[in-house]
Amino acid sequence: MAQVRLQNWKREISYHANSLEVANSADDIVRIVTDRDRYPGPVRVKGSHHSTTRCVVNEGGTVIDMTRMNRILNIDKDARTITMEAGVLHIDAARELEKHGLQFYVNVEIGNMTVGSGACGGTKDASFHSAAEGWEFGQVASYAIGIKAVTATGEMVEVTEGDGELMAVMRSSYGMLGVIYEVTYRVKEIKPMAVEHIRYDVDEFAGKLEDLVAGDRSMMLYMFPFLNRVMVEYRSEGDLPLRSNAWQWRLRNFVWSKLGPIFGKIVTRFVPFRGVRAILLNATNRLTMLIAAWLLKGKSTSPADQIIRYPEIGGFGAYTFSIWAFPRAEYPATIRAYFRFCQDYYDRTGFRCDLLNVGYHIAEDRQSLFSYTRSGPALTLDPVSTGGPGWEDFLAAYNDFSIRHNGAPLFNQTPGITPSQAQAAFGPEIRTFLDYRKRHDPGDRFYTDYFRNLFEAA
Repeated sequence: MAQVRLQNWKREISYHANSLEVANSADDIVRIVTDRDRYPGPVRVKGSHHSTTRCVVNEGGTVIDMTRMNRILNIDKDARTITMEAGVLHIDAARELEKHGLQFYVNVEIGNMTVGSGACGGTKDASFHSAAEGWEFGQVASYAIGIKAVTATGEMVEVTEGDGELMAVMRSSYGMLGVIYEVTYRVKEIKPMAVEHIRYDVDEFAGKLEDLVAGDRSMMLYMFPFLNRVMVEYRSEGDLPLRSNAWQWRLRNFVWSKLGPIFGKIVTRFVPFRGVRAILLNATNRLTMLIAAWLLKGKSTSPADQIIRYPEIGGFGAYTFSIWAFPRAEYPATIRAYFRFCQDYYDRTGFRCDLLNVGYHIAEDRQSLFSYTRSGPALTLDPVSTGGPGWEDFLAAYNDFSIRHNGAPLFNQTPGITPSQAQAAFGPEIRTFLDYRKRHDPGDRFYTDYFRNLFEAA
C-alpha cells in the first residue's frame, strides 16, 4: 500500500510512493534495486523535483532520494572535466568550477537541478557561441562524458563517449536504463560574459532573425504577445577582468524568480476584472522592457551569475512553464502565429499567461537521442505562468498548436503532451530507445506508467 506522499517543487503534481529511501552511497542503491520484495518497482530517483510534467510520478513504487550524494569528487583543470556524485546541485558545481577558473558549457537557470538529472534528461537554455568552438550545444547532457549507474540487476556500470549510440541513449534515459550515481562533465576555461537587452517589434525580429543569428551571440527571448514585442537577451564573450556576483544578474534573477511571480499571482488571484488585469500585466511588461534595456547590461560578468538558486520548496512565488522547440527556418512564421494564437485564445477564454513568454536559440545537437534539435537548429516558445485557473486548458491548446507547427517537446518540461504528439515528434527515436530499454531492463524495474503511456499507447 502506498505510504509516502510526494510532490514536485511547485506542489502542482502529487503522487504516493510505497517508500522514500535516502541513498548515501552506490551500495545503498544496489541494495534497494536488488531487493524487489522490500522495494517494489518501479524504482525512480528524486532530486529537486523541478520537472513540470508527470515524469516525476512513481505511484506505488520506490523513490530514491539522491540529495545526500552531493560530493564533488574531482576537478581536473588540465583535462577540463568535473566528476561529481549525482546529487550535486548545478549551481554549487558552477560556483566551485568558478574558483578553479572553469565553467560549464551550459548554465541552466534552475540551479537546483541535480547534475545526475541534467546528465540524463532535457534542459533548456540558449546555445552559446565562443570564438574557439563556434556554436556550442544548448543542453547540459550534451557535455556529460561519463555516467556511472546501477543497472536493473544491481551491477555498477559506466557509460562513456566511446560507447557511441548507447551514450546518446543514456543522455536521454530519464533514469530508465539505471540509477545514475556519478557523472563526469566536460567543462571549459571560464571567460567573462557580456550581456545586453534589445527590444524589437515582432515583425522586425522575425524579419531579421537570420541576421541576428549571424551575429554569433547567444539569444534568450522575452516575448510579449499582447504588445507584439520581443526583447532579446544577448550573451557573448566579454572583457577582462571577470567580475563575479554582478548586480545586473542579481537584479534580473530577483525579478525573474521572485518579484515577477509574486506580482503575477497577486494580479491573477485578487484582481477580479479581466480588463484591469490586462492593463496591469501590460504595464508591467512595458516597464520590464524599459528597465532591462536601460540597466541590465554588462561586459565582464561571470557565467555562473546567470544561474538561480531557488528555495527548496516553491512558495507563493513559485511558477511553472512549458516548452516546445521549432525549426529555425520556420520560426519567423511560427512566432507570428504564436502571438496570434495567444491573442485569439485570450479573446475566446479570458486566459493569458501572467508571466513572460520566453524562448531560446539552440544549435543543432545530436548528442542525446531525444534532443529537440537533432534535425537542425531551433528556437523555442515557452509560456510561463503562476499556474492559476485555465493554465492546463491553455497548455492543451498550446500543445496542439505546437505539434501542428512541427514542434519538439521535452518529456520533463512539456506538460500534457499526448502519446500521438510524442510519436509525431520522436517516433523513430522512441523505437530506438525502447529497444535499448528492453535489453537493459527487461523486467521493467525502472519503467513508469508516464513513459509507458507516451511511448507505447496506441
